[in-house]
Amino acid sequence: MTIDRRDDRGMSTAEHAVGTLGACGLAAVLYRLGTDGYWLDQLAEIIRAALSWRNVLDLVPTIGSR
Repeated sequence: MTIDRRDDRGMSTAEHAVGTLGACGLAAVLYRLGTDGYWLDQLAEIIRAALSWRNVLDLVPTIGSR
């Protein structure tokens, strides 16, 4: 039984180029979402809702109520 051992220590030039383009594309999308007012407002609303006391108290059953 023979095992084919190739020296694959890194990406080839084509793989490196595709990986770099993919990373740049993802960075551009994240930058656009991060600088858009709509998405920042939505994120702030999610954080406000998660941290509001009203939501926390809704999870606690009322003590002594029948």
